[in-house]
Formats: sequence, structure tokens, C-alpha cells
Amino acid sequence: MTFPPFPACARADHALKIPLIPVVAGLTAVVAPAIVTAPILAALGFGAAGPVAGTAAAVAQGVLGNVVAGSPFAIAQSAAMGGYGAAIINGVVQGAGLLVAGASSAKCLISGCGEDKK
Repeated sequence: MTFPPFPACARADHALKIPLIPVVAGLTAVVAPAIVTAPILAALGFGAAGPVAGTAAAVAQGVLGNVVAGSPFAIAQSAAMGGYGAAIINGVVQGAGLLVAGASSAKCLISGCGEDKK
């Protein structure tokens, strides 16, 4: 039984041309999701002591009034405070990171990893 040859990107004489930016960004999100989530939560105004005055989070809380436990707002605030919401939001970011890294790598492998077309 013979196997088909490896794609060009797997040969030693051909540099692997993977899409570095989406793969590195995706893997970073998987390994350290707080690098992604903390700045986003802070930019929205979710702080360690509660919503920061004058931010989108404060406006949202003013509109919502009493926040229901388990709601997206409560999860985001909990994540900013290091509570149960951190596991939820970090898990979503890790899943998205896997999707980005996997999809960009798969696209590369399916299309020949940038091998020269003759």
C-alpha cells in the first residue's frame, strides 16, 4: 500500500506558510483568554468594584435597574470582579480562539499552504 505524498507545506524543502496572525491570536486567546477579556470588559466599564461611573456598563445598569442573576450583564460584571462570570466569558473566548486558529490552519492545509501553483 502506498500513501500519497505529503503536501508541499510538509516537505522539509518548503517553508510552512500558515496564516500567522490568526493562528497566533487564536492560540493566545486559548492559552491566556484574560489578555482578550480584561481590556474589553474594562473598556465597557465593568470594574473590579462594579460598573464604572459614566461608562456603557453604568448606563446599561441604569436602564436595566435591578440586574437579574445569571443575565449577560451579571455575567460580565462577575467576570470583571473575578467571579463565576470569568470562567464563562473566558470559555467563550477560548472557544472562539480555537475556531479562529483551527479554521485558518484548515484553510491553509486544504488550499496547499501557499505552495506555488504551476
